[in-house]
Amino acid sequence: MIKKISPFLTPLILSFSTLSIADNHSSGNMLVNANMQVVSITGMSLDKRALLGGSVVSSSEITLSAQVPGSVLKVNGREGDMFEKDDVLISLEQESIEAQRQAAFAEIASANEEMRNAGVQYSQSIVSPDSNGMFGSLPGAFSFFTDPLVKFTGQGNPEFDRFANRTSRFTNYQKAKNRLAQAEANLKQIEERLKDANVEAPFKGVILEKSVNAGDVVQPGTPLVRFANIDDLEVEVNVPSRLVRSLKMDKTYRVKLDIANIVVNAKLSQIYPIADNNKHSVKVKFDLPENLPILPGAYAEVEIFEASTGNMTPVVPLSAVMYRTSLPSVFVVNNSTNKTELRYVRLGEQVGRDKKSVLSGLKIGERVILNPNILMTSGMSI
Repeated sequence: MIKKISPFLTPLILSFSTLSIADNHSSGNMLVNANMQVVSITGMSLDKRALLGGSVVSSSEITLSAQVPGSVLKVNGREGDMFEKDDVLISLEQESIEAQRQAAFAEIASANEEMRNAGVQYSQSIVSPDSNGMFGSLPGAFSFFTDPLVKFTGQGNPEFDRFANRTSRFTNYQKAKNRLAQAEANLKQIEERLKDANVEAPFKGVILEKSVNAGDVVQPGTPLVRFANIDDLEVEVNVPSRLVRSLKMDKTYRVKLDIANIVVNAKLSQIYPIADNNKHSVKVKFDLPENLPILPGAYAEVEIFEASTGNMTPVVPLSAVMYRTSLPSVFVVNNSTNKTELRYVRLGEQVGRDKKSVLSGLKIGERVILNPNILMTSGMSI
């Protein structure tokens, strides 16, 4: 049950309420005025921010190809498997190469015997130059009588004949020696082919893609596996030509890795010297920190700032920005009426510790209120 207010109390209550509202309004203005500070919006020549998409690549990525013909005996591992340096990745058929190796050993043995025999014959031509005479081991006694007769008749020169015989035997010795060297070189080539039959990991890494399976027949040059080092990763980006002059070698840039949803600092390690004529861009690479949970091929974004163009951008102190709604806003002091106006703004990049660039909503020279009171509204006189 609602009780009625006595008629003689009504004027007293109304005057007390009016006094309270007036006092509250007066005290509210005093609170705003006490904390109010008006500043002018300044302009700065800021760099323009660009987010460029790229991909994570390995610092060392190669395609291993077959060096010898044959069938694939075994493929160790599959895509994503890790291998240490010199681990066997693929084994090719080796029986035919082993047969060639045994034939090369036999050829070397024959060449050794041939060279030894030729060496003995050459030594004989020096020690016993007349050993080929018709009387076996007694040619020296008869040559004492026959040599002057041969010279006198003009039918020959025994001394030159001995020289020719010695030269011929030396030539045979050199030929045998060369055949031995050729056989040894052939064996070395066969052993290299035998070694190539086992495809080994050139460094510690992971298989990215395999192109053959056990039983496949390959020829020299056939791609076998794509292998990459995942300990040292890089981000490869095609940078527009106009932004290349803003890059600095060995400087760190912020990189967002999509697969891990993290942001890391990466050092610019390489700028290619030639631009792409079709894309009008230059390829650059950034070194990523070690032990990141990513793999080659992942998407990445690199933050690059364009060199200053000289255009002035409004900058507002963060203390002037309010978030009473979903959009940031500031109180602007109208220069003609000297009253407050609530203005929604669109903010850009962070500038220093306590300022942000303004993309829209404010102009250079306009005045804003720092630390606006919660009671402040549009239309209040300053």
